[in-house]
Amino acid sequence: MKSRILIFSVIIMLCAACSKSVEPQTVAGYILSTERDAYITLNIPNEIPAQKTFIISDDTACDEGVYFEGNMAEITFLPTANAEELPQAISITTDATYTRVIGRWRTSKNNKLQIDITLQSHGKIFQVAPVDVLQFHTWQLTGVENEITLHGTLSLPPEKGVKSNGENSAPARRTKHFNVRARLTDDEDGNTEQHKVLIITNDKGRKSRLYPAWR
Repeated sequence: MKSRILIFSVIIMLCAACSKSVEPQTVAGYILSTERDAYITLNIPNEIPAQKTFIISDDTACDEGVYFEGNMAEITFLPTANAEELPQAISITTDATYTRVIGRWRTSKNNKLQIDITLQSHGKIFQVAPVDVLQFHTWQLTGVENEITLHGTLSLPPEKGVKSNGENSAPARRTKHFNVRARLTDDEDGNTEQHKVLIITNDKGRKSRLYPAWR
C-alpha cells in the first residue's frame, strides 16, 4: 500500500512539473542574417555561444525593420528542452532608426565643406567626399531614437615648430580620431523636396546638415 502511494506521489509530481508552462525569455543583439523569412540569426554580445538562430513563423510578431542585417533587435522567444532544437520567436522588435538612416547623405552644394557619404549595413560607410581632411570610418546606433554616432579621423596640420625629417619632405600632418553625434530630424528650413536631414554636431557645437541624396 505504501509503495502504491509512493508511486502515485511520484506520478503527481512529474505531472505537475510537466504542466508548468515554459516562461518566455528575451535577448538583444545585432542581426547577422535572415533566411527565407523563416529564420533569424543574432550576434548577442557577452554570451556563449554569441550566435543564436530563432524560428520565424506566422505567429511571430515582427516590425518593419526586422529583415535589415546589422540592425539591433530584441527577440522574445520560447526556450526549448532540446539544445538541438531552434527556439520559436514570439516577437521581434528592431531599432527603427536603422532603416531611416541607411542610404546616401550629402551636404548642400553651397556648403563650404562638402560631405558625401553612404551609411551601409553593419556600421560600414562608403565615402565620396571629402577625400583628404575628413574621413568617416564607421557608424553606430546609440539606442536613442533617430540618433547615431559617426567615428572617423581628422587630418590636421603639423604642430608649430615641428621640423621636417629631410630637406625634400614636409612635416607630417597629425591624425585625430573623433566620435560625433548625428541626429535625424525634419528639415527645419521647410525644404519641400527633402523632408529629413541628418545633423552632425561636433564637440565644439559646430553643425553640418546632410540631406538624402536621392538616386
